[in-house]
Amino acid sequence: MQHFLTLLALVGWLGLASSGLAQPRIGVDAGKTRIVFSLPQSATYAVVKGPNRLVLRFRGTPGRSGSGVVNSAQVSAWRVEPSSGGSTYTVGLKPGTQHRTFELSAPRRLVLDISGGGTSSAASRAQPTVRPRPSRPPAPIVVLDPGHGGVDPGAVGYVQEHAVTLDVALRVRSLLQARGIRVVMTRSANRHLSADKRTDLGMRAEMGNSRRNVFVSIHANAATSIAQGIEVYYFGDTLDARLLSKAILENGGGSVGQRLTREARAVAQSLLRDLLAQANLKFSEELARAVLRNMIRQTGAVNRGVQTAPFYVIRTPRIPSILIEVGFVNHPEEGRNLGTAAYRQKLATGIAEGIVGFLGDSVASR
Repeated sequence: MQHFLTLLALVGWLGLASSGLAQPRIGVDAGKTRIVFSLPQSATYAVVKGPNRLVLRFRGTPGRSGSGVVNSAQVSAWRVEPSSGGSTYTVGLKPGTQHRTFELSAPRRLVLDISGGGTSSAASRAQPTVRPRPSRPPAPIVVLDPGHGGVDPGAVGYVQEHAVTLDVALRVRSLLQARGIRVVMTRSANRHLSADKRTDLGMRAEMGNSRRNVFVSIHANAATSIAQGIEVYYFGDTLDARLLSKAILENGGGSVGQRLTREARAVAQSLLRDLLAQANLKFSEELARAVLRNMIRQTGAVNRGVQTAPFYVIRTPRIPSILIEVGFVNHPEEGRNLGTAAYRQKLATGIAEGIVGFLGDSVASR
């Protein structure tokens, strides 16, 4: 199954069973993508516009799950999830698009027309006149955030966290750029963005704005007891004391880390009421699982799983965002491995492959 980036090309069917809410039909014509939902008479719906996406919430229909990508100039990808009384679709929009909805009767149908955003290849083939060939869709943009740096070295063991995270991030950058992906680094040397931790983390987080596609913060672990392995996080609250302690450390440690963790937890609670944010957090979870799966395959490290925690740097879910702990710097074996170029390259390859797999057709078509 292909994954979300900036939802990519709707051709065919979105995949709902015919009972209650029929499969929507999707067509691409000159400068427009049309999605048609057949609705039971008793169904209700709401359409909410967000940054680079539309959310359609249906009530009085079966709950469905699924996701996929498209191939038009207007739409990038979609995801459907069960919601209270029905299903919720999140449809990714390309920049510069507009939409309108209207109903048809006998039988009842909801029509979603999305226009603008350039001209799809299918549309250009349908035109009898000679027109300029559409330009290639813009390259995906990935933000890489090597944790710590400058006044904050991070965890210290057989290696220092700030050095490991930067070296791994630079290797990931090279691998992604070789696939035609644009990369933005929050830092590319041993420096901080601000000596004030809250400002530093805030500046890093702001780089994950809606004009970009993926935000990946890279960190390394330390433990008071023997522990090893890789774990990946997406944003959310937790009652696990260990994870809260980890969040406090990564959020600056001490009283600063405690304050920023409290703020992040408050954000996590507020996002529970934000439909758009919740949809995007699901994409963050997919990204986390894709990255972890590939890192474990490359390294053979202990798999410590995907979890949620209130990390301040990924608290604003404008785009899919994750935080990776690549290993424990004070583990006798893993710490030494983190000091070698060969192992760091394996980590970087796993991260890059996970990102590329998540982005799917937006990379493969380049």
